[in-house]
Amino acid sequence: MNAIPRWSPSMSVRDPVLDAQHIELLELCRTVLELMQHDIYKGELCIQRLEEISHVLREHDCLEASKLLARGEHLPDQLRLNRAMAQQQLEELALTVNMHDMPQAKFQMLLCNWIQYHLH
Repeated sequence: MNAIPRWSPSMSVRDPVLDAQHIELLELCRTVLELMQHDIYKGELCIQRLEEISHVLREHDCLEASKLLARGEHLPDQLRLNRAMAQQQLEELALTVNMHDMPQAKFQMLLCNWIQYHLH
């Protein structure tokens, strides 16, 4: 996946809280990409947004896992690993975004990684 999709009803997981978190995460990612397109992505505002994405994503994963457990379901091991890797990449990106120049395509790919493990 290389683009941040717009929310659509087909993405719904039929849980209003999880859907709201998915929408929030999509919009936060879109905001960071807009900052990058305006050459602001190395600034403090971009770092704050990346940290916010990471925080919301961590809360979301925990809530989603607990809801699945309450229904007697579990995420497949590979999906859990992929989600953890996407989370780690976002956290590392927030820590290092001021330290190097990153091509927009790679930046966007890192932001989009979590989407493929949550909405598709």
